[in-house]
Amino acid sequence: MTTPVRLTPIDITNKRFRRALRGYRTSEVDEFLAEVGADYEAVVLENARLREQVAQMQQELERYRAMEEAMKEALVLAQRTADELRATAHKEAEILRAQAELQIRQQFEQQRKAITDLQTARQRFAIELRSALNGMLEFVERYLSLTPTDSDLEPMPTERKSEQTEPEMSHVEQSA
Repeated sequence: MTTPVRLTPIDITNKRFRRALRGYRTSEVDEFLAEVGADYEAVVLENARLREQVAQMQQELERYRAMEEAMKEALVLAQRTADELRATAHKEAEILRAQAELQIRQQFEQQRKAITDLQTARQRFAIELRSALNGMLEFVERYLSLTPTDSDLEPMPTERKSEQTEPEMSHVEQSA
């Protein structure tokens, strides 16, 4: 497709018409052509200025699009970083929770073992106490069941009594 040949303001200003009988006044036509040429020149300049402005706006638009892309990438990166931080925080929280549960279980087991040890000690003490009480009871029963023998009833020789400085201890006192 060929581009049409456009008129320039100079073409309009320099255009000359042939003279004819009863034609337009030459001065008015020249004045009008000068006015049209000036307006056309203004339109061409305005068009060039607008084209330059459009080009600048397109450059700015491209710059803003590039900024938009950069911002989108930054947002995606920030979102990815936030997701990674969130995931890391969840993992750390899970680890801390697991450690806390393990520590609580260990403390619970220690407390349970301490209780079991105390129960065992209490049972051992009860057995030993029962055994000691039974032993004492048997001793008392044996002591009480002893019948005095003849030798126990005879008075002791005086010499011997004088040798004894302290009274003889009873069987109960000896065992205590």
